This record gives sequence, structure tokens and C-alpha cells, in this order.
Amino acid sequence: MHKRYTDGELAEALKGLTIIIDSKEKVYNHIESYLKKNKVPYKVRNLETGDYSAMLGDMTLENDVIIERKASIDEICGNFTVDRLRFEREFIRAKAHNTSVFWIVENATWSDIFLGNYRSKLSSKSLTGSIMSWVARFGLTLIFCKPEETPRIIHAILYYKARDILKYGDS
Repeated sequence: MHKRYTDGELAEALKGLTIIIDSKEKVYNHIESYLKKNKVPYKVRNLETGDYSAMLGDMTLENDVIIERKASIDEICGNFTVDRLRFEREFIRAKAHNTSVFWIVENATWSDIFLGNYRSKLSSKSLTGSIMSWVARFGLTLIFCKPEETPRIIHAILYYKARDILKYGDS
């Protein structure tokens, strides 16, 4: 349970927002560059679930909000085939904590999926079914974007989720 903040306390507390980048995240130079350029504090450390979360001072938001980032449709295909059990366990953990999960997929559109514009042999129908099933089952918010948009989206999601938690509590 987090303390509720007044408007003045809220603005001050949000200055201390630190983005957490999972130490298993492989290629995130474009995100790190954005954070450095915009003087957004961040730290790289192990996250049990997801690729990104946040903290305010010593208050972690890992059980409140996570972002799972995929660099391409082919990465998702891999998660639904060879990595499925590990991938599923992450979302089960998040759901058990009632964590808000945002799933960002770079270099992708629904048209790419529907038309099979990816390298994997996973059919468009199977991929669409898996994605939609997981969105429904785990309550995911799915966002397709360009890589250059990702850092701003990550920052905004975490900032506004932190703001809502501070302003309204856990309700």
C-alpha cells in the first residue's frame, strides 16, 4: 500500500522517478540515449518480470507496472514457440500481483502480422490468435511503435503510472 500524496508533494516526488532497466535486456541503446539526453535517472538491475519498471526513492513500482519490450515480430514468434513457458511464467507472475503490463513491440504493425511480413514460420493466424489470447488472458496493453518512439512511450507510461499511484493510492 502506497501513501497518497498532495499535489505539491506529488510534483516533488515525481522528480525522483528512476527508470529500472532489466539487466537481461539486450539492445536498448536508443532507450538509454533518450534517458541520458532528457536527464531521466535510470539504473540497470535484475527485474523478475518485464524489461522496464520504475522506482521513486526506495519505493519500487515493480509489482505495480512493468513494460515488456520486443524489438520485432520475430522476437514475439520466438517467445510463443521456443520460449513459451518462460515467457508465460512472467505474465502469470505479473497477473498474480495485479501488475499493469504494457507490451511494446517495435518495428511492427497489425498489417505486418496479418500479411505475414516476418521471417518466422509461425502462421499469421496462429500469431494473431496467440497475441490476442494473451492480451485477453493477462490484461495486457499492446503498443506497436517505431524504435525511436519507444523511449518516450516507456518514460510516459512509467511517469503517469507513478503519478496515479502517488495521487490515488493503490485503489
